[in-house]
Amino acid sequence: MLPHVLPGGRALLYTVRHRYRTWGDEEVVAHVFATGERKLLLRDAADARYVASGHLAFLRRGTLFGVGFDLPRLNIDGTPVATTNAVTQALTSGLSGDMTGAGQFSVASTGSLAYIHGPVIPHRDFELVTVDRSGRVTPLGAPTRSYMPNLGLSPDGRYLAVSIESLEETGLWLYDRERGTLSRLPPGGEAWSQRWTPDGQHVAFGWLNQGVYQLAWQRADGTAGPEVLSRDPGRPSSWSPNGKLLALAKTEGDISIASLENGKAAVEPRVRTPEIELWPDFSPDGRWLAYGSNASGRYEVHVQPYPGPAPRQQVSQEGGESPAWSPTGRGLFFLSLPDSEGMRQMMAVDVRPGRTLSLGKPQRLFAFSEPPLRLRCEPSRCYAVAADGQQFYAVRQAPTAPIPSVTHIHLVQNWTEELKARVPAGRTR
Repeated sequence: MLPHVLPGGRALLYTVRHRYRTWGDEEVVAHVFATGERKLLLRDAADARYVASGHLAFLRRGTLFGVGFDLPRLNIDGTPVATTNAVTQALTSGLSGDMTGAGQFSVASTGSLAYIHGPVIPHRDFELVTVDRSGRVTPLGAPTRSYMPNLGLSPDGRYLAVSIESLEETGLWLYDRERGTLSRLPPGGEAWSQRWTPDGQHVAFGWLNQGVYQLAWQRADGTAGPEVLSRDPGRPSSWSPNGKLLALAKTEGDISIASLENGKAAVEPRVRTPEIELWPDFSPDGRWLAYGSNASGRYEVHVQPYPGPAPRQQVSQEGGESPAWSPTGRGLFFLSLPDSEGMRQMMAVDVRPGRTLSLGKPQRLFAFSEPPLRLRCEPSRCYAVAADGQQFYAVRQAPTAPIPSVTHIHLVQNWTEELKARVPAGRTR
């Protein structure tokens, strides 16, 4: 990403990312067109550009650095030096595709630097809340943090497993509802889509670590580090009640089942079609699997016997997403599609389990908008359902000050002369 052709056209600079939403181990690489060679030039660096003075200029979390660069040999010459603070850089956003690391700066051939001044914008803050069946929202009293919307509720209802974002990591934390405390679990990197095992001993999660996405779990008491269950990527979505099977939602729109034995998981496809299937959720008795599919041209919620094979039943009637079984086994929840004003409905369906599954008519519980509530995610579900099926756990966007508008561009004339005085230049020919 962020390509920059070097003078002479024989090589290309670009940035390599090893993470999804955080920063700190990206690399600047030079690609030689004639040979296909890839030369690693810089670590913890993004959006490098060549400067005619014999330097590379690059960004490291909003700070502009300069370093000498031997253009003929494509080698770094010297140690990077910080030159300019608070350069606007695309590091955070509600949309991961906008988090490119691109910097708002440019160096002219005459030696002038133009840039937009601005601090690093932190991730947006959220609060942990409950929502009852009438739509009443009640804060849990947890500290306001940059929570990711995926929540995992412990089987005893005491703990919420949450992911908290910073610029450098998406860490796994536990919120103790009784004591009102947040405690961090060991994994670094990026941890998402956390789901408690039915015995409450472990939390499974998708883990992006050192550029590799894998399925892992972590002891909930924090007495040991994370253990990799499988290198087959997939986001944890739902455990079977016996704790031996974990339904995984794949980002490409397929559903897999991980079978656990002796701390390892064998992953096999379960629902693989040309359409997109998301949000798999085991019923409390383990005999049914609910999920969403766009086979009809829009997302609808379906239920299928597990392990089957047997025909599936459509649960929703006018579109539906993000299904969740009530832990009582007597109900199924899902989200409606947004209406013309962007409002969604939390829907409920009465369920009578048996040899066959008897489904009632979907009923509207409450309407909500996103933001501020975050109840919808993909490919796995955001919200958690309380043990009695009477309330939901979710995150709500906290009020934030608006981002200041850009009103002018900073111009530093003869910037390369200052750069040469502070940073030895490399060969230019």
